[in-house]
Amino acid sequence: MNRPSLLPFACALGAGLFASASGAQPLPPSAPVPSPAVVAARETTAASPTGFSFGSYGRVGVASDLRGRTGRSTNIVAFGPRLQAPPYAELQFNYDARFGSARWRAVTTLAMNEDLFHFTGRFGGAFAVRNLYLEETGIGSDDLTLWVGSRMYRGDDVYLLNFWPMDNLNMVGGGARYHAGEHVVLQAAVGMNRLDDPYQLQTISVAPREGFGPQTAFLLDRPRVLASAKATWYSVGRTAREGLKLSVYGEYHAMAAGVRQLNDAGSRVELPSDSGWVMGAQAGLYRGPSFVNVFVRYAQGLGAYGDLDVPVTLASARTSARALDFRLALSANWERGPFALMVGAYFRYFRDADAGVFSRDALVEGAVAARPIVWFGNHVGFAGEVSYQRVTYNAIDPVTGNGALAGSVLRFAAMPFVTPGGRGSYTRPHLQIIYAASLRDDGARRLYAPDDPFGFNSVEHFLGVGTEWWFNSSYL
Repeated sequence: MNRPSLLPFACALGAGLFASASGAQPLPPSAPVPSPAVVAARETTAASPTGFSFGSYGRVGVASDLRGRTGRSTNIVAFGPRLQAPPYAELQFNYDARFGSARWRAVTTLAMNEDLFHFTGRFGGAFAVRNLYLEETGIGSDDLTLWVGSRMYRGDDVYLLNFWPMDNLNMVGGGARYHAGEHVVLQAAVGMNRLDDPYQLQTISVAPREGFGPQTAFLLDRPRVLASAKATWYSVGRTAREGLKLSVYGEYHAMAAGVRQLNDAGSRVELPSDSGWVMGAQAGLYRGPSFVNVFVRYAQGLGAYGDLDVPVTLASARTSARALDFRLALSANWERGPFALMVGAYFRYFRDADAGVFSRDALVEGAVAARPIVWFGNHVGFAGEVSYQRVTYNAIDPVTGNGALAGSVLRFAAMPFVTPGGRGSYTRPHLQIIYAASLRDDGARRLYAPDDPFGFNSVEHFLGVGTEWWFNSSYL
């Protein structure tokens, strides 16, 4: 289980687009992972109640750009500040039961995106099953938990930047968690996913051997096999309110060989087997609600793209072996009396599998955000935020023809809020008003299409209202 580090925090969303210059989109944030002490208490008492329970994460908001359009995110990096994230919600349904010493829980989590009827006037929207699994504890040992199903499988996050820098998998499979005493937690999982993309799945219409009408054949069907392992050591014990935690982490990705059809004329190409890996480490220091986490992660091959993305370009051998992704990240929170300070930062170097020298698929990017908070009493507060983000592509700027294609955004924001949850950087629910001013350089504005009005202004405004909540959500 994880430390207080993760977890979502205040952001007043905007209805609009989440722009990512590199094409890699972070997953929507979910409910926070609790602190070690809370986790231990939950583990010892979770089996006592039985029956159904309900949990949820959600955020809803709307904003204007003060020029007659809706407010949009000004992020230009893959993991930009979450200040202007769009509406999103999860509904989690649990059923708990026990048989003697064995305890089990069935978890179903449904998620919805920003297509709100009252904003679009359309009956519709995208829904996803983010969790559908069963886990049990107490068969053979109270220290061993097993699970099987479909789930989000995550570690600690950088809340202000809305991403999980080390471990963040989506798979259908199974796993185990073992408490080796009070100081060590071991986790392992194996599963697969198969994206609806012609790199992994392709169906074609073929003439039947008998009868009339075309039949569908699975020409390409190569799921990605995912395996992960993680070990975490707590200096004082996983239930202590203060201490040091160290984690090491690894992933392995693999795909079988296959054949892909390129066009309607029937031209086909062989795709060789492909693989990749990830290695990461985390160091965390925590005392009560205050903490600092540092992450380092290196990925090669398929692992460089993450589990929900596929290579856009390949090497001459038609594999992703040359691709790499290197990340450094920081997440911190400090609280004392009516004051708090949250910080998030990351640096990333990404290179795709193509050996070409100049490409927009090779980049260096990063972001840093700081959010000071002050409470007036227990239920009213004010948060400010300043952030900076920059991306540089390994490609010539097509407009100037001079230097690399690059851009940066400096953002200032003010957020008064009220909350019945009381003081705390991660207490919810929140009702918020948010104003943000984003200062974009010429390079950042050139990252948008020539006719997109969103790229015209060097200063972009965002004024809106929003709410965010979470309760009773379960994560490793």
